[in-house]
Amino acid sequence: MGKRIFVTIDDTVSAKKFIPWIIATALFMETLDITIISTAIPDMALIFGVNPIQLKLALTSYLLSLALFIPISGWIADRCGMKKTFIFALCMFTVSSIGCGMARSLPELVISRIAQGVGGAFMMPVGRLIMLRTFLKSELVRATNFMTTPSLLGPLLGPVVGGFITTYYSWPWIFYVNVPIGLLGVFCALRYMKNSKAQFLRPFNWIGFLLFGVSLAGLFFVFEVMNTSAVSNFFIILVFIGSLLGFFAFYLHYRKTRHPVLNLKLFSLRTFLIAGVGNLWSRLGMSSISFLLPLFFQVGYGLSPLHSGFLTCPWALGMISMKFINKSILHRWGFRKMLVTTSLLTGITLISFSLIREMDVALIMILVFINGIASSLQFLGMNVLYYVDVAESEMSHATSISSTLQQLSMGLGITFSAFVLQFFVGWNRQLMFGNPTVFRHAFLVLGSMVCLSSLIFLRLKSSDGQEMV
Repeated sequence: MGKRIFVTIDDTVSAKKFIPWIIATALFMETLDITIISTAIPDMALIFGVNPIQLKLALTSYLLSLALFIPISGWIADRCGMKKTFIFALCMFTVSSIGCGMARSLPELVISRIAQGVGGAFMMPVGRLIMLRTFLKSELVRATNFMTTPSLLGPLLGPVVGGFITTYYSWPWIFYVNVPIGLLGVFCALRYMKNSKAQFLRPFNWIGFLLFGVSLAGLFFVFEVMNTSAVSNFFIILVFIGSLLGFFAFYLHYRKTRHPVLNLKLFSLRTFLIAGVGNLWSRLGMSSISFLLPLFFQVGYGLSPLHSGFLTCPWALGMISMKFINKSILHRWGFRKMLVTTSLLTGITLISFSLIREMDVALIMILVFINGIASSLQFLGMNVLYYVDVAESEMSHATSISSTLQQLSMGLGITFSAFVLQFFVGWNRQLMFGNPTVFRHAFLVLGSMVCLSSLIFLRLKSSDGQEMV
């Protein structure tokens, strides 16, 4: 395996001053884009002439694209240089945002969202690499904390900005707002970044990458079309079997290769396995917040996109409110107690939405805020739990797997929440406006699933991760 030797990016004061701003700009644009589309889904469905549930494709296609291309981003940056790769990602994201705004059908939107996902998959992992190569370890914590702050502003502003634009302008502008931000990021990257790439490259496992990617795309396709009549059941079963065979071929190839795309040996670590399974299971219900709540308010109760955005933004406020104390709570409680407690609390708040009979704005905002608090603690616990027993030499592999699983679980969560909602609507029926009952049933099922994830985290020992907290 080739040894990585990196060229120094830039050790000048000006570069260190501006690079966190540049990475923060990209992170803000990416997190804003994930949340800003949710409040526009009902209006976009009317324009495209489709069931609002089908607009989940605009969310899941982006997340699937992220998951597929994250593993290759580091290798591309090593080969082409981090500056060039980062600028390519910014340009890809910006241009595809224009494509999303110009889309006049659901397939056109999905294609542009996939391209956005490719840009996003390269943007943040490479941005983190740039930070690692720019700052000393003693400077890294402060710089990283500054860089990640916009990731909290995106979910806070996204629903409100998306609701405002959709209510008073038109939905394409929720994508066009990325253009000036992206152009600013490109200009600053050209001005302040130096290109850095590895002099010796490790081989990239293209066969494993293609086997995993094609199999995963096939599995997502099955989940997307299994509740529609547009595709025959025979073809769905055929694709599903083909996907399973593809994953089996990927595993056989993994056992033979010296340079796996994803190092599956990490799942032999008990804490890593619990983190992966618990993350996947809990997000099947938790991801419904971003998809179902805007539909619940707009389709179920007839609220405007702007009002819907205001009702969902307390979730981000809850996340932000815990930013500076969640580590101390983890230190006091430990992983086991915190993840079990937050799983139950998050699930109970979702179940509470199923009990709402009248549009009580104050109660809804309190429940959304509490869900944000619990989600913040749970995300921190699950994300850190991956690395509790991972050796330093395996950290890069652990990061690739955890990042991929995070995006996959979010995509599967949105798909599953749409599946549950469609089940209560009826397979051959359209989602009807002014009918909140089906949403209540869906929240009951999804909240119960999140509560059940606490059983997974009960398998942790109270001593797990003590050295990290």
